[in-house]
Amino acid sequence: MRQLYKYLPLPSDRMGVIWALSTIKDAYIIEYGPAGTTHYALEGLTQYNGELQAKLYTTHLEEEDLIMGDSGRLAETIKEVDEHYSPPVIFVLASSISSIVGVDIESICQELRDKVRAKLICFTGGGFRGDYTQGLREVLTVLAGQIVQGPREKLKGTYNIIGGTIDAYNFAADLQEIQNIMSGGFGYRAHTVFTANTSIKEIEQASQAEFNLVLRSEGLQCAEILQEKYGMPFVYGSPYGIKGTYQWVKKIEAACSSKGNELFFKDQAGKGQKHLHKFVHTAFTYGNMTAILSGAYDFALGILPFLRDELKLEIKKILIRHKEKGFAAALPAPLREIILFDSDEQQMSQLIAESNPSLLLGDGVLLELGAHVPVRLQLANPNLTHMIKFYAHTPFMGFNGAVYLTEVLLNHLQAQRKNLQARL
Repeated sequence: MRQLYKYLPLPSDRMGVIWALSTIKDAYIIEYGPAGTTHYALEGLTQYNGELQAKLYTTHLEEEDLIMGDSGRLAETIKEVDEHYSPPVIFVLASSISSIVGVDIESICQELRDKVRAKLICFTGGGFRGDYTQGLREVLTVLAGQIVQGPREKLKGTYNIIGGTIDAYNFAADLQEIQNIMSGGFGYRAHTVFTANTSIKEIEQASQAEFNLVLRSEGLQCAEILQEKYGMPFVYGSPYGIKGTYQWVKKIEAACSSKGNELFFKDQAGKGQKHLHKFVHTAFTYGNMTAILSGAYDFALGILPFLRDELKLEIKKILIRHKEKGFAAALPAPLREIILFDSDEQQMSQLIAESNPSLLLGDGVLLELGAHVPVRLQLANPNLTHMIKFYAHTPFMGFNGAVYLTEVLLNHLQAQRKNLQARL
């Protein structure tokens, strides 16, 4: 079934690859395609509050190259980048156009392996292998399998974060909050983040850490490879809400046989709990507060218990903003009834009209489609209004994230109190 879009279609695996690689500081990326497609990907980074830290090149593929079947530009570009910059790794990407015409970039790279010093790693999807989550998964898995090296020694009290990528709307603040919890509660420090604000060298040495924290399902294969090759245990999940963060801490203690600072955790939880009570009391005055939630699978299912069980919001629908990928089968029956995967804009508009919610919590497209809804809070990408999120102390995750979100929601209720009262 064809889908019509006024705003943005679902990003492809190619975009996921570029997003995941773009924040690796000393990564060199060559896309075999026209300049326009690469430029479009760069423009997207600004909407994701991300910063290009890798070196990204395009081969300036032209019509003549396609007609004549000439792939010489790619080989020339690879050799030029290798000669001038001597990078340890060059990532070679197929664009949508080069994938359509069937250019075999893997064979080209294979022929060049003895002619360049850099390690050549290919991503051949070109936008036809799946949505952006597939691209993220491929990058994380490849980094674990082909870049991470065996440890000379283990660094006690260190861990890696897997799945900290810039497609998450509030990634900078959330990563900082996780590090604050691990430092204050366990005395642990982060070693490597896959892949926000990291480097090839840090990824190479990631096996020196004791264990891995996996924030999203796209990083599970990466963690499984590191566990099998280097004996690194991992914990899967993200800390949302007061109760959710406390449960996440307990999972880390169990997986890593390490006891955290209970006084620290209870102090953090206690400070936040009173603010949650204030929100519940305020929301009660406006009657039954219903909401629609949207975002990626791990975000939406991770934050759901906080919204539903701690803030007492009734979540009418959850719109997962990518394809189903087999997730639905593992969901309990009540959730399967309210979750929709990869809804188009017409379906989303219809759901908003039918549900008539008090709140919209999610990505920019949902908020634009429901412009008439009283309370609208952006929690996920795409970022249509270019809301800026680079301050590292306004997280959504963790104890502080629960307090911050509660504060923001309370202020939204106050600002829209007349509209909310009119609905009673």
